[in-house]
Amino acid sequence: MDLSTALLCCVAALLGFNNLLFKVPGWEHRRVFFWMLQVVNLLAIIALLAIGIPGFAGATKAINWVLGLLLILHVVGNNGKLVDALRTLNAEERTADSEMRDRMKAALVKGSEE
Repeated sequence: MDLSTALLCCVAALLGFNNLLFKVPGWEHRRVFFWMLQVVNLLAIIALLAIGIPGFAGATKAINWVLGLLLILHVVGNNGKLVDALRTLNAEERTADSEMRDRMKAALVKGSEE
């Protein structure tokens, strides 16, 4: 396998990891993996757009740009999924807090009546 084929396989694997991360249950609690993937995505984008994959020059140089832009799309989409997950977690925490507050108020009212 030559270098350009190996690099294409690495980019394909990176795209696969971008999809696999969100299939793992509880991924929003393991943010280290999320941020490591985002850093690897950004490094790959910089490498693809600045240097490119050897063997893709001239008319096929657009492949580097397409792969780089596809990874940018994944970075933006990944961040959107994280924001949605955090918003959901915050809503669940607020609901649990309000339920606890209501129980405490009921206990205080019950205790003051006695």
